[in-house]
Amino acid sequence: MNYTNPNDPDHIDSPEDWLNSSLIFGRALALLLKEREGVVVDLKGDAKFMPNLSAKKVIVFYKDKMIRVIECEEDLKEGQYVIMHDDYNLN
Repeated sequence: MNYTNPNDPDHIDSPEDWLNSSLIFGRALALLLKEREGVVVDLKGDAKFMPNLSAKKVIVFYKDKMIRVIECEEDLKEGQYVIMHDDYNLN
């Protein structure tokens, strides 16, 4: 599969391509989000959440200078902006 270099139809992604793209994208999100801000994302296609492979949604948010991903157990709309509160176990 070619997720990282769509301008080259012959490119085949390597694990290093995925890691590098993920790190760059995570950095871009960190520049956009403020502490404890996040967004709801529906898991579609090849996207899976580890450790719960049956998860349908996640919340991607910024905390302590890191992008974090947790399962979204509530019925929230994809793209919804969220603020994570202290009652969530974020450690």
